[in-house]
Amino acid sequence: MKKITLIMFALATSFVFAQSATNAESILSQTSGAIGDGGVACGDQGAGTTGDNLYFRSYYLYDYGVRGIVQATGLEFFVSTATGSTALQVMVFDMEGFPGGFDATNMPVPLASASLTVTSAQVGTMVRADFDSPAIVDEDTTLVALVYETDGQTAQFYLGTAAAEDAPSYLASVACEINNPVPVAVIGFPDARHVINVIVDDVVAVGDNLAEMVSIFPNPTSSVLNINLPSNIEVLSSALVDVLGRTTGVVYSNGQMDVSGLSQGVYFLKLETTQGSLTQRIVKQ
Repeated sequence: MKKITLIMFALATSFVFAQSATNAESILSQTSGAIGDGGVACGDQGAGTTGDNLYFRSYYLYDYGVRGIVQATGLEFFVSTATGSTALQVMVFDMEGFPGGFDATNMPVPLASASLTVTSAQVGTMVRADFDSPAIVDEDTTLVALVYETDGQTAQFYLGTAAAEDAPSYLASVACEINNPVPVAVIGFPDARHVINVIVDDVVAVGDNLAEMVSIFPNPTSSVLNINLPSNIEVLSSALVDVLGRTTGVVYSNGQMDVSGLSQGVYFLKLETTQGSLTQRIVKQ
């Protein structure tokens, strides 16, 4: 019978990686310094394989300089070891109070996700994974980033680890009976400071002047949302979407939106006008 246990990959190599981003993007990171080996994974030590690993980092966006509404467009992670082809999924969740409430045997619906395959050619590099659709979030979001090694005990994969971190890295694995994420330091691997960064696009809403001219109230609301614009501004299109980016079907008419039929929660109002675009966070009570 295979022995499934937590194993660390240790090798005396290191890389110095400089983060970069486009003018419209920011990279949120909890790690710094030289990147090397020393990652931890659940695996079959005899066979030299890993699998069924969920690697997490949790970002409260306000603490990382996010203000207003942005898009989370993808994740970055550093590949320390990869043999064969390793199937991965990357996801982000909105989870205040993480790691509480996360169960690896019954994962919540992510805000955004993507699938990719990592090979040995990517060892020693930072891999970028763009979500299939961006996640719309704001400064008050606790964004949980996940790199999920879905392939079960057929390859070997380890994340790169950094010299320093300012928040814990978390691990879960059903095979190793860690159904709820725990800091890797707690399970005996304090040096496994896994590199997982979040990519956000700062440009969602355009024009502070437009925001000052448009009045949207009451917010929070339980029934009708009023949208007042100056007479020289025309609404070209509108949409009210949920946190997964799904259109609610609520229609803008005569300066109002009837949201009484929606479930309680957070939504985003998107307006395209003759004076530019505006996105605003709406709370339905």
